Amino acid sequence: MAIDTRSETLLSLAEATKVLPPINNKRPAISTLWRWCRKGLRGVKLDYVRVGRNIATSREALDRFFVSLAAVDTPLDSPSSVPPIPRSRRKIPTRRTKSIERAEHRLQKAGI
Repeated sequence: MAIDTRSETLLSLAEATKVLPPINNKRPAISTLWRWCRKGLRGVKLDYVRVGRNIATSREALDRFFVSLAAVDTPLDSPSSVPPIPRSRRKIPTRRTKSIERAEHRLQKAGI
């Protein structure tokens, strides 16, 4: 749903960060809200409008965003709560593995 500028309370991203509650005594950064607008989070995007060269959102858009995020969440006790990382995106720590193997070889050679 798009923001209705006539009926919704517009907020700059800086103002929106002040509206959100702090988590671990930190409020989300403006760049976080910008990322939620442009790229989304878990497939959900924060609605926004451009006002000149600035981006604005609304209190109502924030509410819709968080409700939508809660809807896509899966229960923590569900076995599928953490989606598997696609094989193409997995990082193989070859450098670290080789370093460990060299260290183990040195330890064996030293009799430790």
